[in-house]
Amino acid sequence: MELQQFKDSLYVNLEFRKANVFSKVLKIEEDGIRYSIGKNGNSKKVTFEEIQLAISEVERNGCITRQWFNETSPIQAKTAGCNFTTIGGLLQHFLYVDYSPGKYTKAY
Repeated sequence: MELQQFKDSLYVNLEFRKANVFSKVLKIEEDGIRYSIGKNGNSKKVTFEEIQLAISEVERNGCITRQWFNETSPIQAKTAGCNFTTIGGLLQHFLYVDYSPGKYTKAY
């Protein structure tokens, strides 16, 4: 999957499944996506740079793991740990990966 293909497939209100909950794309910005968290109108942002890193890792090693995310993006892992499941959930929505606990593996 190419990042541009991923971006072209996004749209506002896209609902996607994270590990244990559903979320939706609230806004597509130049550098990333703002997505819903919880039911109180809260949101967080995941950058296209983070998504590109994940796509590259899946291409290189066949999967992304929580450990990979923590090591690759330590600041985000501490401040926005849910970005891992957001990235994985979006990639899963587009049938690029399959989910198992703590891991998203390339779908073949």
